[in-house]
Amino acid sequence: MSPSEAIAYSTEIARIPQPAKYIFVAGVGAVGETFLRQVAGNASCRVIGLCNSRHVRWLNPEEEPYDDRSGDLNLWKGEQKNWNDIIRKLANYEAGCVIFVDTSGSREVAELYATLLSLGIHVVTPSKIANTRSQGQFDELHELARRNDTEFRYETNVGAGLPVIRTVKSLIESGDEILEITGVLSGTMTYLFSQLDKGEPFSKAVIKARSLGYAEPDPRDDLSGEDVARKFLILARICGLRLESSDIKVESLIPPSLKDVDASDFLERLHEADEEWKERMEPVLSRGSTLRYEGVLKNGTVRVGLVEVPKGSPIGLLTGTTNLIQIKSRRYKDQPLIIQGPGAGKEVTAAGVLADVLKIR
Repeated sequence: MSPSEAIAYSTEIARIPQPAKYIFVAGVGAVGETFLRQVAGNASCRVIGLCNSRHVRWLNPEEEPYDDRSGDLNLWKGEQKNWNDIIRKLANYEAGCVIFVDTSGSREVAELYATLLSLGIHVVTPSKIANTRSQGQFDELHELARRNDTEFRYETNVGAGLPVIRTVKSLIESGDEILEITGVLSGTMTYLFSQLDKGEPFSKAVIKARSLGYAEPDPRDDLSGEDVARKFLILARICGLRLESSDIKVESLIPPSLKDVDASDFLERLHEADEEWKERMEPVLSRGSTLRYEGVLKNGTVRVGLVEVPKGSPIGLLTGTTNLIQIKSRRYKDQPLIIQGPGAGKEVTAAGVLADVLKIR
């Protein structure tokens, strides 16, 4: 084949239309609605249905690509949601054609993954629920995907849209060995400690993080450190470690006296912890250092908690909701790989979900 024939042949291949991806979206909250907006107009994607906790709406995949930018999803006009009916309809498509996108954060929906994968339906999700259950359930789910030649993609489980999971997997698949993963994987914690650096009282920083949408409605869900622990548990399992969540050492930042009060009392009494945090931060800052909430995966173990770092170090300089992950491997031993960027937010998370969808062939 001559060079000109090769170019013509490659151009011809490029023009062959790719099969449409048929997408069903479960959960149309902040991330789900943003995903639908991002996928609108993508010629390779056809949204065939969507649902919330009560209703389901079906679309005709042969019509023009989904393009509902009005924000009115009309779900309330849809039929009552019934998972058996939904799965039956999705299973009517040819195996491998349908991608189930779960942005619901629901445990009930995560329980459906095994059935979906066994029916040849791909699953993409930012939810960490399925990957942080027991090691046995993790193994079973991933084996199910392999056995049925379906894909289970979850890049946004760690670092939202940042390419953390695919980078770790690529290193391992190419024969490298992960020696250590460290970093800050909570935008809430980064924001909190960058505010404490400025002399903000602990209670004011936490309440501000909540009002900006960085922290959960009950900030104890963030301050417990469990969210960071779950992210490192997933990274550890990808690296081949067999760990349970109970194996991870987690330092909680919830004041002991406020651990068991209700959410409103917690916010009203949070100022009780201000003096303790002031006394904790002052000597650290006077040494030219600061505190950051860091995770460490090393020597087969994981721990997450506070560390003192130089103020001018990459982690010490983090502000806003930035995440920073450092990967040390056999190949990247002297100069570790660093991935840094926004680790939270509906736009970057939805974009990460869309990237996962587009990778499925």
